[in-house]
Amino acid sequence: MALERPKSLRELALEHLRSSIVDGSLKMGQVLSERKISEDLGVSKSPVREALAQLRDEGLVSIEPQKGARVFSLSDSEVSQICDFRQAIEIAAFELALARDAAGLSNEMQRVVGEMGLARSKGNEKQYLALDTIFHQLIFEHAGNDYLSASYSRYIGKIAALRTHLSKLPQHTQLSFDEHAGIASAVKEGNLRQIKSLLIDHIDRTRQAYKSAAIVFEGMSKS
Repeated sequence: MALERPKSLRELALEHLRSSIVDGSLKMGQVLSERKISEDLGVSKSPVREALAQLRDEGLVSIEPQKGARVFSLSDSEVSQICDFRQAIEIAAFELALARDAAGLSNEMQRVVGEMGLARSKGNEKQYLALDTIFHQLIFEHAGNDYLSASYSRYIGKIAALRTHLSKLPQHTQLSFDEHAGIASAVKEGNLRQIKSLLIDHIDRTRQAYKSAAIVFEGMSKS
């Protein structure tokens, strides 16, 4: 059995920072200090700097000369563009997934929705949000198109981080669960028209929820 290669300091710093942004421990717009991160992780500034550069490429961090790094923040326009992107790419992936492995996609989605329900019943929000991300990844896994998967993966961290922030809104998780269950049922029935309609509505709610909570998130970015 091949031994697993130990992770580099850069990889460890990258995983820590990405996870902290996605789960909301680091807030939108929050200033990031290389020195403090280095001290917290017990590493030099070099791997932290490399990790921040990678996160910049993923859209999770912005870096400005003389100003340093901060967690990404989003305008209404940027959120709308993300939603447009998701609708276009997820619908395209759904069409391929249903044509190539409808049964496999349906079985996996039913399983994940079941786990989402269990996470909700236990009040495990972090696990629920991770399963939400997995649910949408399933579409690309079963589509069998590396280019679509790569395009989606480039922004998956930012989408997951946005999902975390929206989860703080009243009734958001309940509505999210109902929508995922509805999509999974439509997949089981093989009803592509209904899937498209439900998916568009699901993603549009993200667009509208962010607009309605703009003041809340603006406050978060300044804290």
